[in-house]
Parts: sequence; C-alpha cells; structure tokens
Amino acid sequence: MNTSLTTIRTMIVDDEVLARENVVALLRNDPEIQLIGQSSNGAQAISAIMEEKPDLLFLDIQMPGLTGFEVLEKLPAAVLPQVVFVTAYDHFALQAFDVHAVDYLLKPFSRARFDAALTRAKASVRLRGREDFGRRLDEIMSTLSRLRQEPEPVAANPARPIETDDRLFVRCDGEIIVISPREILWIESDGDYVRLHTPDKSRFVRMPLLKMMAKLPAGDFVQIHRSTVVNLQHMRKASTAPFGEYMIELTNGTKLKVTRTYVRNLKAQL
Repeated sequence: MNTSLTTIRTMIVDDEVLARENVVALLRNDPEIQLIGQSSNGAQAISAIMEEKPDLLFLDIQMPGLTGFEVLEKLPAAVLPQVVFVTAYDHFALQAFDVHAVDYLLKPFSRARFDAALTRAKASVRLRGREDFGRRLDEIMSTLSRLRQEPEPVAANPARPIETDDRLFVRCDGEIIVISPREILWIESDGDYVRLHTPDKSRFVRMPLLKMMAKLPAGDFVQIHRSTVVNLQHMRKASTAPFGEYMIELTNGTKLKVTRTYVRNLKAQL
C-alpha cells in the first residue's frame, strides 16, 4: 500500500462499463487520486488488488461470479483497502456497514453525494493509524466469516429484525441513513412517502406507512390517525378532547390528535 500517501491509489470494480466510466469521470480531475486500475468482475479484482495494493476501492456488490463481499473475504487482511460500495441495491446496506465500509453509494447518485463519499474516504485513508488499522482488519475478517454462513438478504426483507439489530436503514436523499427506532418521535404519512421526526431533524423517506410500521417494534409504535404514528416511548401525556378524541403531547412538546377511530389502538397500548 501507499505509505507516503502523496496520492491515494484507487481502483474501481464494477461489472457495468458505464458505471465504471462514471466513477472514472468523477475522479479524473482530483489531484489527490491516482487511478491505478479497473476490474469488471470479482476474480479480476482479487488479482489486481493483490498486485497493486490500492489504498481505496470503489466496489460494486452484485456482480456475476463473486460478489463484492466475497472479493473482500478472499483478500489477505494486509492488502485490504478502504472501501466505498457502489451498488443499485439498497438491501445490502447492513452488510456494508458491518464490514466497516467508508460509505455506501446507491446508484444513481449525484455529484454532490459522490463528493461527500470521496471526502470521507480520503480522510479515512489518510488518518488511519496502524493500531486502528489492525483492529479494523480483524473486525472485517470476522464479520466476513459470519456473513459467509448467513443467507443472502432479499429485497422484500432488507434488514434484520429490529429486536436483534436495533438499527433502521432508510433511503433518504440518495443516501442510506441509519436510525435507531428509539430516536423516532413520530411519523406522518403522505401517500408513498413518510416523514420521520427525530429530535434533531425530520427526514422524508419514500416508503408507504404500512411498510415502515412493519419495520418498527409493534409495542412501541401505535397508529393514532390514518396518517400518523407515534412512539409511545416519547409520549409525555394524553388528555381527552371533544368528540371522543384524545390529544397526545410528546417529550419535545409536539401535540398530536388521536382520532376516534384509533383511540382503541392507543388504549390497548397504555
């Protein structure tokens, strides 16, 4: 690997020619990046990485033959570069973060999103200490060994059950955002989209409300309106309102109406 890091030696692995060309174009004028090779499949990639020992790897996941994860698994720990996954499949996000990827670019991505990932990757390459690097290698190899024994995820069930993982992966503004369900105060629906309200900000996610609710702990989240779900962990109080309705106040001061149709849902959880 590059020890002086005057430039960051970079490789691209993707079975799609246009996808590789896109990344090449985005890297071409960056004086800190030295593009040292491209590969169109996993077997090619392993040989090239072993020979060139890049610092940074832009790696597709779903490829004929070997997947991106299998490529990493077959490499010796000493030559593992920093990795930015580039893929059209958002249901691999959990495994990508498990193997300590620098970032996860979901095709198609914007120039701004790519630049953010590249900035993060440069910092990760340059600031990586020897002791931290050794620990990271151990963690990656351990995780890859575990993933090899698990069935591949399917698009209909992209994340592990929250009870065991306690992380929610959602696609937002071209990124995969990691949120703990405990952070969510309430959710409002608008057709095929939901807005997740957390203490620091709101996030607009393309996902129907019913699908989002299926990802959340049923005992904590309750529907109080056809377009509103609240996290009972953040409920400060509930009070009666006219016409058989209730008002809920959350810990951040937000007040939400519980319509008569959904009062039973709330009472069942209290």
